[in-house]
Amino acid sequence: MRGRGNSGLFFVIYLIFGVYFINYAFNFVPIPAFITSIDKWIILVGGVLIIIGAINLLRLNRYRYAY
Repeated sequence: MRGRGNSGLFFVIYLIFGVYFINYAFNFVPIPAFITSIDKWIILVGGVLIIIGAINLLRLNRYRYAY
């Protein structure tokens, strides 16, 4: 089980990737070239985080409505 400290870390990671995806779509802030060179990897990691978040949501709902 994850501790309380790890949940804060995961929140920050999800927040950073979420802000990156919003900026990627709307281009609010120009992104440096070295970050755009690893853009495929960033999108891959973001997709994996979304899938992990969905699995955790399904697990939470299963335990919440089990009783």
